[in-house]
Amino acid sequence: MKAIACILLILSAAICVCSQTTTPAKPAASSVSGKVTIKGKGAPGVVVVANMQESRGWDRSRYRATTDETGAYRLNLPAGTYQIIPLTLAFVLENQAVNTSVMLNEGETVEDFNFSLVRGGVITGKITDPEGKPLIEETVSLLPIETGPGTMVYARTSQQTDDRGVYRAFGLPAGKYKVSVGQVMSPLMGGPKRVYRQTFYPSVSDFTKATVVEVKEGDEANDVDIVVGRPLITFRVRGLIVDETGKPVPNATYGIMRVTEGGRETTSGTNANARGEFTLSNVLPGKYFMFADNEVQMSDMRGDSVSFEVVDRDINDVVIKMSKGSTVSGVVVFEGMEEKPGANNLTELFIHAFVRNNQSDFMNTSSVSLKPDGSFQLKGLRGGAVQFNIAQLGSNGARQLSIVQVERDGVVQPRGLSVKDGEVVTGLRLVVKYLTGAIRGEVKVEGSDSLPAGRINVWVNPVDDGHGTSRRISNNSPQVDSRGRFLVEGLAAGMYEINVALFEPGRYDTTQVYKQQVAVTDNTVSEVVITMPAKP
Repeated sequence: MKAIACILLILSAAICVCSQTTTPAKPAASSVSGKVTIKGKGAPGVVVVANMQESRGWDRSRYRATTDETGAYRLNLPAGTYQIIPLTLAFVLENQAVNTSVMLNEGETVEDFNFSLVRGGVITGKITDPEGKPLIEETVSLLPIETGPGTMVYARTSQQTDDRGVYRAFGLPAGKYKVSVGQVMSPLMGGPKRVYRQTFYPSVSDFTKATVVEVKEGDEANDVDIVVGRPLITFRVRGLIVDETGKPVPNATYGIMRVTEGGRETTSGTNANARGEFTLSNVLPGKYFMFADNEVQMSDMRGDSVSFEVVDRDINDVVIKMSKGSTVSGVVVFEGMEEKPGANNLTELFIHAFVRNNQSDFMNTSSVSLKPDGSFQLKGLRGGAVQFNIAQLGSNGARQLSIVQVERDGVVQPRGLSVKDGEVVTGLRLVVKYLTGAIRGEVKVEGSDSLPAGRINVWVNPVDDGHGTSRRISNNSPQVDSRGRFLVEGLAAGMYEINVALFEPGRYDTTQVYKQQVAVTDNTVSEVVITMPAKP
């Protein structure tokens, strides 16, 4: 139930693809050190954190250090790509566009990774209703504008009003902001709280007419007050989730989409009660689409969908039906391995199946962990073409896996598994392999030791091998660090195209895009140096 720059003129570039080297097996300690200063003086007691980038994005786990009396810090880290950030409440980076990421090789030491901080600005004001009464615990949003690509805003860009209706946003980078309060869309399950239309300072509903609030270093913008309009008229939607016989389905999961001119947006989702009942509060007039699903492997039920329109009254008769879904069972085997992984390793893997419903634009999904013998059973699937993914539960450093072949009763299914509504499918065999290829790259500028100003984006796409082979990339947009280095791991053998784009400061488009194909093989790291011209 989960809903997800531009391609421009391609210029030539000198790109050197070097020899491939075997990935070392034994890790070695690495470190990043530097100094945090405020107005040129060392800032003691500042916590500096390193967030490690993995294939699924920035990991929540953090490595941290605290600056000493001179402002110096040192982080001992495993090899990997990190975003290094000083955590301060009232101070911000002096240069908001600075690249704070670094890619560390095993045993590498990076020194003088310094940060210069300045005091952030403040925006404060009061939120009231038309009668002048304060709005309590209302969310106030601050939208930075006229900030170039790559700007890193650490400030709290949303605040809640206190019992006086007063908000105070501090630790803001110098710049221009538009301030607003109220809902862009109905909260749907906001309970008894009143809903107000989004209103910008100074009390206007049109974004283009909003007054820009400029904040300078260490300054405070006062009296940024907003008076909201009358509460919006909202309605209540009640309904029931039932099975094929009309019997209520307890605790069923459901979601709701609001249909807009731009498409559909998922706005809320939760569970029905023990009697299969659900209630949506504060629903604005409009067209909606609701669906039920059963992602938790407790039954073989799968959900249907229903649409309705809220006009000028409550709705009390929405019924969502659930019916018997398809069941798929089989076993996972590893390609090229004489002995399969141990039982503990197998139970750390899970299979995820999804079937897209073309009529409702949402995916029916089902997930389950493997049993110790590698077998699995997926329930509650909708009829259609079933696609499978495999992943490892837990954590950092998990090796990437890919399903390279799907078989049903010994017959290869090149286009995925076709399943009918309510069908029970057995004899499935998913052939998987660990993805051990990698690309380690570096972006340089011809005749220079430093990178150009602006943002550098890198993305990697598989090149069609002519046989319809599908190769999934878990992280096709790797982080480019402050030295122009990047790493893409978990790749299947094959040809890949590396794309490098340079965005000038203050721009969100570019004509400076460079491409190069690189061969990747199993158990190796392909080393790539990309040299951009000094003056494109």
